[in-house]
Amino acid sequence: MLLKFARLVRHSIQKYPVLWLAAISSILFFTTSFVDVHTSRPLGDEPHYLVISQTLLKYHSLDVRLDYYHQDYYAFYPEYLGPHLSPNVYGQLLPLHNIGGPVLWLIPFALFGRLGAMWFMSLVSVLIILNIYKLLLTMHIRQSYAFLVSLAYAIASPLFIYSHLNFIEPIGALLCIYVFRKVLQETVSVSDVFISSVCLGILPWVHTRFVLLEMILFFALLFKIYQQNKYKNWKYYLWYLLPVMALFVFMEVYSYKVWGTLNPAINILNDIGAHYKSFAVLPFAGLLGTAFDQNYGLLVNFPLFIFLFIGAVLALKKKFLAYNLLILAVSIPYIILFTSFSAWFGGTSPPARFLIVLLPLWAFYLAYALEQINSILSKLVFGGTVAYGFIYSLLTIKDSYNGINNGQGNRTLVYLQTLLHMHRDHLTAYYPSIFLPNQTRLFVAWIGLFVGFSILLIYSNSLQVKIKSFAGLPILLWRKQKSVHRETSDERNASQHQIDLNEVIADETLLIETKQHTGER
Repeated sequence: MLLKFARLVRHSIQKYPVLWLAAISSILFFTTSFVDVHTSRPLGDEPHYLVISQTLLKYHSLDVRLDYYHQDYYAFYPEYLGPHLSPNVYGQLLPLHNIGGPVLWLIPFALFGRLGAMWFMSLVSVLIILNIYKLLLTMHIRQSYAFLVSLAYAIASPLFIYSHLNFIEPIGALLCIYVFRKVLQETVSVSDVFISSVCLGILPWVHTRFVLLEMILFFALLFKIYQQNKYKNWKYYLWYLLPVMALFVFMEVYSYKVWGTLNPAINILNDIGAHYKSFAVLPFAGLLGTAFDQNYGLLVNFPLFIFLFIGAVLALKKKFLAYNLLILAVSIPYIILFTSFSAWFGGTSPPARFLIVLLPLWAFYLAYALEQINSILSKLVFGGTVAYGFIYSLLTIKDSYNGINNGQGNRTLVYLQTLLHMHRDHLTAYYPSIFLPNQTRLFVAWIGLFVGFSILLIYSNSLQVKIKSFAGLPILLWRKQKSVHRETSDERNASQHQIDLNEVIADETLLIETKQHTGER
């Protein structure tokens, strides 16, 4: 009965993979949002984004000081909230954060409050998962691997954590992956270029940090349209250029009227705390911490992404040249930009905040690594890392801090220590941290571990074949010996049979001769 049910489910997944991904992701994300809104409060930048939405609704203004002064935010943050403000050129204090996210979730927030904004982010996260699946199919990944990797992103990546939080990075991720996969399609339609243009136009409204991504993707898709149409079908160019240009002009008008300048990044440049100014520090610490820091690192907290680097090595082929070049063009400038912030980690936030925008674009490397290696070890590592990431994400929901760290030790690990009654040994002591002294050995150990495992996984398929051949050698020898013994035995039997036959023939000949002699007499 269970086997029959499993076959039915498998057949259904093969027939309706998009529906299954949407259902699983929706149940997971929307349910965790509902639970989270009743068990924890917004932290980090979350309440300040919600303050912008609340001010727009209540005061029809961007003067968030009114909301902070009257403490209207107590509706979702029941204690004092220090304001996040930035002055315009006239000295008026305005919201530090971009208004794109708060405007996009304004209607759900007006209907359901903070839960509405969280459900909006859950919907965004579901759409990211579906776009990952479509991107992998576009890159000719087999359907089974495309489904598994998309599901892994849903349950064992930072996307799961951010799906019920009000950080704006998932919005940027959705806008980017949609345009990105259109660039890689064989052909694009007028509706494709129109929607892509709108997505590109919205990106800087969500955060001016995304302007770099907008520019690269804009020219990449423009070149795609040129390759497809040359100088014909001008409607493609028209529908592509009009929305993004209109949103750009609108943003310039907004910047000039509200901030007194045409520079759309003035809110960040005038940041009172100055935590997010470009090239404030060298990017080396940020690069190391983004990968391996216990508070904010991707690989330490979500080891599933070890397959990214393996896939990048295996995909160094001519047929993937366009994808690799586009990934480099999008990723390198953006990573250098945020790792040169003094707050490269994104402030008080869960791990890999700034990388969320790029992770869906990198999904091909993960899927390609799994598809090409296809060994027992790779399957075990994939399953184990997915389980680890899923458990880690569930613990962040159970923890009142939602997996949000402030550089003083990974709070999810601290919560796990409490559950396991680990009073003497601390899990955090085995994970490296940029914010603590004397961490060189830990960083070297973790880097060595990941490099060693990566090499082992790359060669695991050939090793598996060799192990099988060595393991099968005694059996082959035994079978050969048995075959030789059988052949020898058969030869002996045949020889004995021939001797017996000759004896019979001799006896019969003697009998005939005897009869002949008797007759003559």
